[in-house]
Amino acid sequence: MLETVLATIDKFNMINKGESLLCCLSGGADSVALLLCLHQRYDNLKACHVNHGLRGDESDRDEEFCVNLCRSLDIPIEVRHIDAAGFSKQNGCSIEEGARILRYRVFEEMGCDKIATAHTLSDCIETTIFNLIRGSSVTGLASIPPVRGRIIRPLIECSREQVEEFLLAQGQGWVTDSTNLIDEYTRNKIRHNIVPILKEINPSLKKTFSSTLDNLREDSACLKGLGDELFESSKKGKGLDTEKLLKADKAISGRAIMRLLEESSIQYSRQTIERVRNICVNGGKLTVGKELYAVAHSGVLYIEDTSIKPEEIEIKASIGEEYIFGDKRVTLILTDFLQKLAIVKSNVTNFYADYDKIKGEILVRHRHSGDRIRLIGRGFTSDVKKLVQSGFSPDERKNVLVLSDDNGVIYVEGYGFAERVKAQKDTKTFLFCKIS
Repeated sequence: MLETVLATIDKFNMINKGESLLCCLSGGADSVALLLCLHQRYDNLKACHVNHGLRGDESDRDEEFCVNLCRSLDIPIEVRHIDAAGFSKQNGCSIEEGARILRYRVFEEMGCDKIATAHTLSDCIETTIFNLIRGSSVTGLASIPPVRGRIIRPLIECSREQVEEFLLAQGQGWVTDSTNLIDEYTRNKIRHNIVPILKEINPSLKKTFSSTLDNLREDSACLKGLGDELFESSKKGKGLDTEKLLKADKAISGRAIMRLLEESSIQYSRQTIERVRNICVNGGKLTVGKELYAVAHSGVLYIEDTSIKPEEIEIKASIGEEYIFGDKRVTLILTDFLQKLAIVKSNVTNFYADYDKIKGEILVRHRHSGDRIRLIGRGFTSDVKKLVQSGFSPDERKNVLVLSDDNGVIYVEGYGFAERVKAQKDTKTFLFCKIS
């Protein structure tokens, strides 16, 4: 089995020379075999055991076993205790999911270059069946990836039977999680009932399934790559160009939409992707999470997070760049050839500023409480809130944009620039704010 593990590490380029390794050690057969294999080849290795506090004395037994094993091998180990039940209840997820989230947080905190988990080919088969039952894309059917970021899975091409044979040959024991022996969990039902039937039908199940996984992973990687290319080429501010999405093949545009949702940590199904694609046709707004919406407006698909208060959103603006604020596009433009036009036509001058009078960086944002501005042509200072209330409908007010510099507000959408940055006869560079 060691040869298979080392070949898998090379095949998927899992470990580079000199990298530090963390072995996620539960005490079960898979993780113990992983520890022994890595220990035989790599020096810069440490282990981590997470006690979930879910099985009482059995959990403490597992912890003691892992500590003693690492001591016998002279491998440093760190033990962490987590409250999986409390976390799951607080966050409204299953205990299994809550434990997984906390466990991986701990692994990330260990500071190693690579995190090795003990998922096997048997786990992959069970995961594919599980995903097939509940409905899945090619990515789901491709099961557990051999590498995901810093996480590596060197046993991914070894079966559970191989693991146990390897340990018995080494004279090495392991501990057994009693919850793995009962059919209370879906994965256990698959492991104890469905997989044995599949083996009866195809005695070479492990070998043929391994080849099938390679095909699925290659296809999934290809589609993801094409989806990423479309995502990058379709970018418009914080959103995507709906016309480009609709012109692309569904398999590709769907992955670009998936990435847009994933970047806002939104969970999705195939139905979600279809509904998001549909609003790209005629525009619209779709709930995709708590206080999260997919919005298609003016040819741009973007995610709107209503949990963020408008006053919390601000962008440092660069000249010539386009910025997306909800359904609005903002561009700051510099020009030096409109001096006469700006001076002669008074209805235009309010919307041009002397760029050299602006102090520090320009921020594009929504109104803040207490914002005030002295507009061009007015001999008094106005409360921006009152300007917005008098010039915009109730539905529009929360989305009104302002510009500010280090000294305060210099521009209010619909009203123009402040007196202190007014363009005059000696102005050399004009600044125009375009909001569309």
